[in-house]
Amino acid sequence: MTIENPQSLQAYAPGTPPGLDGFEYPAPRHPVYLRQERSTDVEELMPLARSVARRRYGRAALGLTEPGDKILVITYPHQNEVVYQAVSRALLEEGASSVDRIDVTDLGMEVKTYSAAEGWREITDRLPPMVESGVEFNVAAATLKNYLQDRPGYTAVLAGEAGRRHWKRAAGQRVKNNWMYATYEDFISRANSYPDELWRTIDLKVVESFKDAEEIRITSPEGTDIGWKVTAEQADLWQQGAFQSGHIIGSTIQGIRFGHPVETFVKQADSLYQTLNGVVAGVSNHTGYFPHIEVHIERGQIAKIVGGGRYGELWREVVEKYKDYHYPGFPYPGWHYFNDASIGTNPKSYRQIETLWNYNDSWTNLPERAQAGVIHFGFGAEHWDQTFLSYAKENRLPTMHFPHVHNVFATYKIKKRSTGEWYTLIEKGRLKILDEPDVVRLALTLGDIKLLEYDWIPAVPGINYPGDYMKDYASDPISWIKRDQEGEFAVNRELR
Repeated sequence: MTIENPQSLQAYAPGTPPGLDGFEYPAPRHPVYLRQERSTDVEELMPLARSVARRRYGRAALGLTEPGDKILVITYPHQNEVVYQAVSRALLEEGASSVDRIDVTDLGMEVKTYSAAEGWREITDRLPPMVESGVEFNVAAATLKNYLQDRPGYTAVLAGEAGRRHWKRAAGQRVKNNWMYATYEDFISRANSYPDELWRTIDLKVVESFKDAEEIRITSPEGTDIGWKVTAEQADLWQQGAFQSGHIIGSTIQGIRFGHPVETFVKQADSLYQTLNGVVAGVSNHTGYFPHIEVHIERGQIAKIVGGGRYGELWREVVEKYKDYHYPGFPYPGWHYFNDASIGTNPKSYRQIETLWNYNDSWTNLPERAQAGVIHFGFGAEHWDQTFLSYAKENRLPTMHFPHVHNVFATYKIKKRSTGEWYTLIEKGRLKILDEPDVVRLALTLGDIKLLEYDWIPAVPGINYPGDYMKDYASDPISWIKRDQEGEFAVNRELR
């Protein structure tokens, strides 16, 4: 069929998936394909492993492998051995002269088991190393730096499941990327094999949408309603610092801090923070889940925290303990700043299934925030300037943001400076760029419009599934999510 009018490409766009009767939000979906039979034969896995080894975009990318590369992979005790053998063999076929591995226990880390039922651990795991040992990111990265100093021969290091820039900063520039192939589920994930050219196009279009921003407003049916003003100069600076593949910086203040010297951040911080007000609410973070929390923001700082169970209690203690310290470069005293509203851009990402309740890395719920349209909010004063870091270490203060709240069904709107109109970047959890004609055209050219569909959409009572949000879910999300992870509420049940 010949398409004469490019706008007719909209007919191919998946759009926001339909909801159940009586619900505006898209109906639940479950990535059933992940339950396929597992293979223990390395040879059977090699076609996929070779594809993985050639990927060059996103935090799961392992290419380009240079001839003679000596690669070091940092693994956790939960590493699937068959997957490691297949991927390391593929890297050798790509030209690496050696692929070695060490476990985090070889770096002196204690083996621990984590569960997403313990969302409060995002504070107890992250805070002590910063204030007690002056660790800037995490213990593994700090230890790896010392390990590599005695081993100059390695040309590329793959480590961690997130925080690529932080690993590089803490452990050195030989850190090439994250290692995203710890489990069989990771290996067969459509998120980790998403086409480079399509994903990069999506990311760049999200970043481009910030250049004309005059105002931002983010809302969610879970209770989030927050926004801020953006000057023309701030929009330009933000766009320059907003890009990170698969993890676009959707907060103006973080984009400026992330991409520019401290002098630029200081110049913009006061005026921007004064306009930043509202509420962030939800039940999940990088570590897992907790009772419903509301984080109230006034002039860019936390004014109060309501609910959250143990997570809320610990968070309130951190705010109180550090409220009188005045970090260099920040306009007012206190650690308790709004930091990020980062946007996931991969439509095939999902909550982990096989390891959500039993993992050796504390960030058990990390993949949730990578799905296209999911926003994860982060809090805490942060900068990489040495004056800032020295002040924090001398006073035994946190050096990074660490409490988070995720929103899966958010709506993110940008008021355009040029027209005064509001542009919807995310609507009810769906990244609308996925439906734009040039993105649709690229997906069709690559062979499948299903590349723009979501494989996973959680069931949340009162939002996209029958029930009462506060009564059936928000007070105890863990009990519900355990059932949801088995696919109990999903509309799609076929293996596809």
